[in-house]
This record gives sequence, structure tokens and C-alpha cells, in this order.
Amino acid sequence: MFEAEPKFTRCYVAGEISNFKHHSSGHMYFTLKDEHSRLRAVMFAGKNRSVTFRPQDGMRVIVAGSLSVFDRDGSYQMYVEEMQPDGVGALYVAFVQLKERLNSEGLFAESRKRPLPRYPQRIGVVTSPTGAVIRDICSTLRRRYPNTKVVLSPAQVQGPTAAGTLVRGIERLLLYSQTVEPIDVLIIARGGGSLEELWPFNEEVLARAIAACPIPVISAVGHETDFTISDFVADVRAATPTAAAEQAAPTAQELLILLSQIKNRAETALARRLEGARQRLELSERSRALQDPRRIIAVHRQSVDYLESQLRQYAERPIRKADRKFQYLRDRVVRHDIRHQIERQRTVLSGLENRSRGKIEAQMASRNSHFEKLVATLTALNPLAVLSRGYGVIYGADKTTVVTSVSQLKQGDAVHLRFQDGTVGARIVDEWEEDHGRAVQSRLDI
Repeated sequence: MFEAEPKFTRCYVAGEISNFKHHSSGHMYFTLKDEHSRLRAVMFAGKNRSVTFRPQDGMRVIVAGSLSVFDRDGSYQMYVEEMQPDGVGALYVAFVQLKERLNSEGLFAESRKRPLPRYPQRIGVVTSPTGAVIRDICSTLRRRYPNTKVVLSPAQVQGPTAAGTLVRGIERLLLYSQTVEPIDVLIIARGGGSLEELWPFNEEVLARAIAACPIPVISAVGHETDFTISDFVADVRAATPTAAAEQAAPTAQELLILLSQIKNRAETALARRLEGARQRLELSERSRALQDPRRIIAVHRQSVDYLESQLRQYAERPIRKADRKFQYLRDRVVRHDIRHQIERQRTVLSGLENRSRGKIEAQMASRNSHFEKLVATLTALNPLAVLSRGYGVIYGADKTTVVTSVSQLKQGDAVHLRFQDGTVGARIVDEWEEDHGRAVQSRLDI
């Protein structure tokens, strides 16, 4: 029924907002109510981007949209496409809300506002090139301060696209200041008009461009009773464009007064310095140094003599000290004559050498006598010496075991006989026999 009824596909509803919720998806959910009833409403993200103010609970609004049924709850609700304040102009509400938000961010703080240069050489102006504003500014500057140069950056000052052209006008002046010649002051100006006509100067994008501008900015928008967001963000607010030109540059009369003051201060300072120099000159003329310079020279000569004496003492003191030390060391060397010490040590060394040689010879003689006794003893005990007298030694078959008894041999054993001049082999062919108590030697097959 709702979708088929033409009056519900495009209708207007006035009411008070309650239960407002701006979802993270961008959709707005709220309820419209009056003294007798309430209506649920939703405004999707694609539609609420055109809203120039921030909806809040308790705000009366007029919305336009369509009515339909929300299937989940089985209730009807309004799908809002447009919204505007009811009773207060939408532009004014948006102006107040933007002003409060930028103020909370600190863009209006006095601490960030910069003073204007006192004697600007170049003044940039962002305004319409065809309006009376630029003519008023130029004529005022030519009358008050003809030494300054005006650089115009054209921009729209009315209409939905005006804010963007104003921002680009500021950017062009910044580029000019960086690449061509520096600009000292920047004026954003427009003549009077209604709130709708002045609205480009209430746009957030322009306010942030003014806040970020490194050049001091004067805002001169509308008449004296008109206030825009640009006025609050700018470093200086002028009631009119003419007033902006007057604030940006001094008058020629002010410069003449200033030059006169500087001249008076310079003359006073110069007269004071001349008077001081004259007094110092008179004092010098009366000084004893000029009246009797030889006395001063004599005093300094005496000082030079004293300093020379002190310097000589300081120079000779280490020399005398070194000489005394040299004398002391020389006396020590004389007392300890090196040649005498060497001769005495040589005598001692010769005596030690003679005693050592005697002890060594005595020990060698004793060792030689002992050695000869040991050799004689070994010679007497040497079995080979016995062999020289006709004796022999019998070894077993292994050539190492000495046969010392008949019981060690039996018939057929191989033996080895060691004589003085060599060794021969032998074999046992007969055994020993006992004959009347004595042994009979076996025959050896040699």
C-alpha cells in the first residue's frame, strides 16, 4: 500500500529528532516525534553527505523522503533523502556548528595569530578581479603607502564553487611568494551580502587553508556587522576591504612622523657622542701623559728594568739548579772511579778463577784415580780375560744360556763353545759316567 500510494513515495515530515545515532557505516538512524506520535527514520550515507549541519537530539527538522515497511520489525519507517532545520536557517546552524568545532580544535586561539609586518613591500589579495573590492584596496594603498606592491590572485567570491577557487587563490600566492618574490601580507576580501552570498567564506576547506597559510592573513568579508568563519581563523579581521588595506600598511604621515622621530633620536645620539668625545679630549689635554710624557716614559722604563731583573732571575734559577745537580753527580762519579772499580773487580775475578781451576784439577785427579781402580776391578772380573788363559765358556743351543753343570746337558744336545778368538759349535755324543767316584768326560763331536 505504501509503495503503491504516490503521496507516500515523496512526502515531507516535520518533527523533533530523538534517539539519533550516526552509525560507523555512515547511515543515520533517528526518530521523528511531536506531542502525539513518533516515526522511525533512516538516512543512508549516500544521502546524508548533502546535509550541511550535524543533526542532534531535540533539533526540529523538516525531512523529505518516502514511507515503506521495515520487514524485520513489521513497522513502517521513513527513508529520508533531504533534511533541513525547521525554524532556523540551515546555513546558520551549519555556521554555528562549524564554528564550535574549529574553535574546539584551537584554530581561533589568539596564541596562534601572528602580527602583521609594519612595512610590507608586497601584499597579496584574493578576491574577484572585477568587483569594487580590489579597486578600493589598491586606491587606499596608493594613498596611504605607495611603496607597496599589490599581487592579485583572482577567485570567485560567491556560489557553490567559490570556496575551492578561494583556496586555489591562496595556493597561487604561496607559490608566487616562494618562486618569484616574497609576499608579506595576504588579504582575503569580498563586499557585503546575505548569509547565502557570504557562505563560501564559511566553508571548512577555506578555514583550514587560511590556518595553514604561512603568511599573515587579513580577512575582510562583508560589512562591519558580518562575521564569517574566515574572520575567526585569520590573523586579523577587518570590518571592510578598505579597512584591511589600512591595517596592512601605514600611512605616509605615520612614516613622516617616524622618520622625524628617528632623525631626532639620531641627532640627539650624535650630539651626545660628540659631547662625550669633546670631554674625553679635554681630559686628555689636561692629563700628565701629554703634559710631561718623559715622566711617563721614566715610570715605564723603571717597570721594564724591574721586569727584566725578575725575568733574569727566573731564567737563571733553573740553570743554577741544574748546575748544582751536575756538580753533585760529578762528585759521586769521582768518588766511585769506574777504572778503579774495574781493576778491583778484575783482581777478584782472577782469584776466583785460580781457586776454581785448583778445585777442578783436584776433582779431576781424584776422579781419574777412582776410574782407574774401577777399570782394574772390571778387568780382573772380566770373564773374557780368563779365556785368554786357555779357558772356554759353553753356551746352550740358544747361544745365551751358559752351561754350568753336566745335568744341563744330555746326549745329542747342541752347544756352542766360546774361546778367546771365536765361537764353535758342538754336539754331545756320550754322557758323563761315574767311575770310582769321579766323572768321565764325554766325547764331543766338534
